[in-house]
Amino acid sequence: MNHAAEIIAHRGASYDAPENTMESFELGLAQGADAIECDVHLTQDGQLVVIHDPTVQRTAGVNKAVKDMTLAELQALDAGSWKSPDWRDARIPALAEVLDLLPTDRRIFIEIKAGPPAVAPLQKVIAASALQPSQMVLMEFDLETVIAMKENFPAIEVLWLNKLPRLQVPWRKKRALHQILSTTRQRGLNGVNLQNTPLLNAALIRACREHGLGCYCWTVDDPRRAAALAKNGINGIATNRPGWMRKQLNATGAPRS
Repeated sequence: MNHAAEIIAHRGASYDAPENTMESFELGLAQGADAIECDVHLTQDGQLVVIHDPTVQRTAGVNKAVKDMTLAELQALDAGSWKSPDWRDARIPALAEVLDLLPTDRRIFIEIKAGPPAVAPLQKVIAASALQPSQMVLMEFDLETVIAMKENFPAIEVLWLNKLPRLQVPWRKKRALHQILSTTRQRGLNGVNLQNTPLLNAALIRACREHGLGCYCWTVDDPRRAAALAKNGINGIATNRPGWMRKQLNATGAPRS
């Protein structure tokens, strides 16, 4: 039976608009994404800011680390022209701004990239937000950080991000995957968010369910792959093209989430 997977706008509608900007998130929601996904770093003045890379070189043309700049300095940068001159007014948003954008019927997946020091500022931002706990999903690659987030935000879904092991020996792959799922469950986390690789198959998705865990993945821009993942029971799929992906899945008869 086909499963209605959430369509998650990866860094917003990042195929069409500059990633991790308000314009990209607004477009992703307008295109019908069930959720948006963003990346969060910590600024020099202790603010949570939405940007993927540790520096602003790629998206704003300045060779400087996010952690060495204040929020005001970051928001003075042009974060859109790298995509197209039409986006020259796009800026780097604070996490609080992005949370304020979210309608009551959508969700946001927040990837923390600053480690444990981000937890205390995150508490302040979430406490000041009008969003319900069910609208937010927190995630990180660092196990220490995801454990700390679950301890501090017990009502919010917390996922362990994982790129999956690149192992050639089958029994080692199986053992490594079992260890990921066992650790996730034992630490009281809600699920995993896994890289889109051939290892992410029906058996692994089924194993997540058997462990009582949610299973999400990034990044999928191939509608055939997305349809197969949905059929196998994936909970959510992050894509750079949420509107286009929705149309393609509708054409295949995949159920709407």
